[in-house]
Amino acid sequence: MNELPLSMIINFGIKKLEKSGLKIEIKKSSLINNFSLSKNECGAIAIPKPGRVGYELLKFSTPDIALPDTTLDSLWSCAKEHYGITALTAVTGVGGIPISKLTLGHGVWLGTGKKTNLISHYGLKFFPMAKLPPSTIAQMAKSTFGTIRIFGIVGRASPYVALGLAVYDVVSIGLCAYKEKNGR
Repeated sequence: MNELPLSMIINFGIKKLEKSGLKIEIKKSSLINNFSLSKNECGAIAIPKPGRVGYELLKFSTPDIALPDTTLDSLWSCAKEHYGITALTAVTGVGGIPISKLTLGHGVWLGTGKKTNLISHYGLKFFPMAKLPPSTIAQMAKSTFGTIRIFGIVGRASPYVALGLAVYDVVSIGLCAYKEKNGR
């Protein structure tokens, strides 16, 4: 929506009224002056008096009703209290974001995916030999996650862990705000 100067809008309105057959005599400068709003006013309408000189000006003021913002306040205070303890959600979420292997300098071999995440990348970089010892758990990890590297397993599981932590955060903050609002 384009904004126009008040004088152009008033000229446009007067021409439109005259085009419809309504003859009015209005001083444009006084109308522009009258349309100037104070802080507590939110709008104004000028109603022309047909056949007579002048207009009637109606100004609208904003209501002095304070909307209760207790929900937002309680949500904010509960979120601040909650995230002081579990900032793990953000770290897990960022660590699990898929990034192109080529961007990180890894090769893409036949049968492997084209993406990795930061947890898997830094695990491979700093702990390349960290693998599960041959056992039933290693076989389950290989069939579930496709690797026995510890950081590979953690990296592939991190999106699911982040989702679980996010659901926990939302429920926890919501319950806290509900209890705070209802005084329980």
